Amino acid sequence: MAAEEVLQGADHYKSEIERLTRELSETTHEKIQAAEYGLVVLEEKLTLKQQYDELEAEYDGLKQELEQLKEVNELFYRLGSMSRRVENVIFSI
Repeated sequence: MAAEEVLQGADHYKSEIERLTRELSETTHEKIQAAEYGLVVLEEKLTLKQQYDELEAEYDGLKQELEQLKEVNELFYRLGSMSRRVENVIFSI
C-alpha cells in the first residue's frame, strides 16, 4: 500500500509540474505578445511624432509666408493710395 501511495504522490507531482509548465509557457507567450505590441505602439508613436514635426514645420513656414504676403499686400495698398493721390494732383493741375 505504501508503494502505491508513493506512486500516486509521484503522479500528482508530475501532473502538477506539467500544469505549472503549461501555465508558465502561456504566461511567457502572453508577455512576449505584450512586448511585441508595445514595440508596435512605440514605432507608431515615433512615426506620428515625425509627421507632427513635419506638419509643424510646414505650418510655421506657411505662417511666415502669410505674414510676408500681408506685408506685401499692405505695401501695394499704400502704393495704390499714393498712386491715386499723385494722379489726382497731376490731373488737377
